[in-house]
Formats: sequence, C-alpha cells, structure tokens
Amino acid sequence: MTATEHLVTVVGLVGAASILFCFVANLTGRLSPDAATYLYLNLLGGALVGLNSFWFQAYPAFIVNLAWMFASMWGLGKRYARRRADSGAPRY
Repeated sequence: MTATEHLVTVVGLVGAASILFCFVANLTGRLSPDAATYLYLNLLGGALVGLNSFWFQAYPAFIVNLAWMFASMWGLGKRYARRRADSGAPRY
C-alpha cells in the first residue's frame, strides 16, 4: 500500500468515526438530529468516507455516502430556513 493509499484510508476512518459518533450521540440523547453539529459532522463524515470509497473504486459505497451528504445538506437547508422564518427576517 502506498503512502497516498494509507492517507486515504485514514481519511475514510475519520469520516466513519464522525458518522458513528453522531449515531451514538443521537441514540444516547446527547445530540439531536436537528442540531447543526449533528448535520455538519454527518456531512463531513459522508464526504470523507465518500472520498475513500471513490478512491478505492467502491462505487456503491460512494453513492451511499453521496446520498448521506445530500441528506445532511437538505437537513442544514431546512434548519437554516426554519431559523430564518423564526427570526422574522424579510424574504425577497
């Protein structure tokens, strides 16, 4: 295994740890699925595991992590829209 492959493996492991941290934190009630931290860590995890999957040509896993990223971005968008509506900010 080359140094680059080792680095990409570590990147994937960090991403997996991020996703698993969110999962356990949610199960234990320490992190709400609506929390920005939860959504950003899932987005980061999906991106890092997705990068790893793409690099190692694990395309089904890449597609799952791409969907994971988009779901996190959708959640962040909903959160942003809800906070904007609650703040009474003008809409253009």
